[in-house]
Amino acid sequence: MNSIFDSQDFNQNLFFPRPDYGSTPPGKEDSFVEVDDRINIHIRRHPAPSATVSVVYFHGNGEIVSDYNDLEAAYSSISCELIVCDYRGYGQSNGIPTLRKALADSHKIYKFLKDSGKLLDTAVVMGRSLGSASAIELCSEYREIDGCVIESGYADPIPLVERRGLKIDSTTPEEDALFNNSQKISKVTCPLLIMHGADDWLIYPKEAEMNFANAGSKNKNLEILTGVGHNDIMLSRDYFPCLKKFIDSIK
Repeated sequence: MNSIFDSQDFNQNLFFPRPDYGSTPPGKEDSFVEVDDRINIHIRRHPAPSATVSVVYFHGNGEIVSDYNDLEAAYSSISCELIVCDYRGYGQSNGIPTLRKALADSHKIYKFLKDSGKLLDTAVVMGRSLGSASAIELCSEYREIDGCVIESGYADPIPLVERRGLKIDSTTPEEDALFNNSQKISKVTCPLLIMHGADDWLIYPKEAEMNFANAGSKNKNLEILTGVGHNDIMLSRDYFPCLKKFIDSIK
């Protein structure tokens, strides 16, 4: 049976890629990870000499690597260096994005960073919104990952489909195993931080609560940040203090 998650209707309505024709800013390090034949994913590392933790960041939909160029100082202030990862078709990456491919590509990105020595001794994987799927995918599979951060992430894949203007009544066990964040997060055992805007009307805070309840981590924290929604959550004055507290707890 064909899965709706592999359909053109779903993926064309899920992903909103946009190009990036810019050059590498001073002090940044660009890499291209070959994830398939002639398909390369752009990642950008923001080295920070004082950093002790690498944050591998899978951004949200409609965003690209260069949107995060000005956040180096904020992450450096909490002892982190930031590594931002695109998806197929986003920014300077080529190919056509699908959710299934994004999950498969996350493994190749992580293995590239690890094998090429681009990760510090402590590594955290972080996913925002759609990127939560990639973060949970990796943290459910690689026990050596030191921490997982989910920002504005989805839980149940049925509302994810319905937000695309499509309709399904149920998901199969095979679909749940791959696409159901709230089920897969039960396999995440590393320290976990979930942050969500209290005024998020795109992905409701109850999805963050569902992920938190189902997470397999013994050390897990849920922060519902007041006064912010889905796309302005980083403007909360509690955003980086919450992240710093979590980073300090695992260093």
